[in-house]
Amino acid sequence: MRVDAGRSVSAGEVAAKLERVRGWLESSNLGALLLSSQANFAWITAGGRSHVSIGEQAGVASVLVTRDGAWVLTANNERRRIVDEEIDGLGFEVLEYPWHRPEALEATVAELCDPGQAVSDLGVAGLTHADDDYAELRRVLRAEEQERYRQLGRDATEALETAAREARPGETELDVAARVAAGCMRRDIVPLVNLVASDERIARYRHPTPTSNPIGRTLLVALTGRRHGLHASLTRMVSFGEPHGELRSRHDAVQRVDAAMVASSAPGASLRDVLRAASDRYDTEGFPGEWELHHQGGLTGYAGREVFATPTEEYRLRADQALAWNPSITSVKSEDTVLIAASGAEVLTAGDWPTSEVAIGSTQLRRPGILVR
Repeated sequence: MRVDAGRSVSAGEVAAKLERVRGWLESSNLGALLLSSQANFAWITAGGRSHVSIGEQAGVASVLVTRDGAWVLTANNERRRIVDEEIDGLGFEVLEYPWHRPEALEATVAELCDPGQAVSDLGVAGLTHADDDYAELRRVLRAEEQERYRQLGRDATEALETAAREARPGETELDVAARVAAGCMRRDIVPLVNLVASDERIARYRHPTPTSNPIGRTLLVALTGRRHGLHASLTRMVSFGEPHGELRSRHDAVQRVDAAMVASSAPGASLRDVLRAASDRYDTEGFPGEWELHHQGGLTGYAGREVFATPTEEYRLRADQALAWNPSITSVKSEDTVLIAASGAEVLTAGDWPTSEVAIGSTQLRRPGILVR
């Protein structure tokens, strides 16, 4: 085992994931799977980073898995870092190709497997694009992944809540976003989603990218941070002075919608079931149809949202999966990342923030409130 920046890297974890892939190959009557996306590289290597640009879906290294072998394929200029810092001791054979001949990846793959019996997550290297069901391989989290998730949740929460607590009226949304980003980077977290809005921009935009708008009375800060391939999402709200009654009542309502979603997130429930529970709660709270104004979240893990909850999505939840729900009512939002267990949901992004206890039937849940400054 190698420990690197909070990442416990176990060859046993990687071996188990390779066997999971090989089981899928056998059931799919295939000979090989090429994993080239940043998300899938991180999953199969127990948190390895293959990105240079976070704006690209593909990384700079791929993993080819066959029935009896596993290789990391990368360009010659990337090999040293990938080997030294991402896959050392994990048992992969490494093959390189010249950086100036990207077509050589296809030739390398063809030497290692029958391309006619191989598929690719991104449809590269001359291979057929894999059916979407391959992604299911990464959606149930092993114990090692869950522990990495807990550490990420704590750190991402600390980064966002610290930045929100330090915000001052008159600063700009960009000032707050800069502190969120700096807090993330100090903790080795990539801030993939960094949203900040004040006052009327909260009500106007469900995804408020930060601007030079000055902070007034109310502040919303939202983050999706990635580390070791895993994604943690959360939102917090601040009021400078006691929030007016309408804002408080709306936030109380969205807390109850959020709690209803978390309480409904049990193994065997479908994403459609959870969305229906949310819709019913919106109606009960006096805000019918608000769920239609913004997506409500869904399954997370190695993507910001692996599967979104929609009225027709029948995907059924299982234990050891992660969810990020983000219900919103105009001007307010509630969001955390949770881990599903047979005994209930574990909030991974709980921090040092005012909370309220919300009762949903016999279930008692604490949801983040508005910080009054």
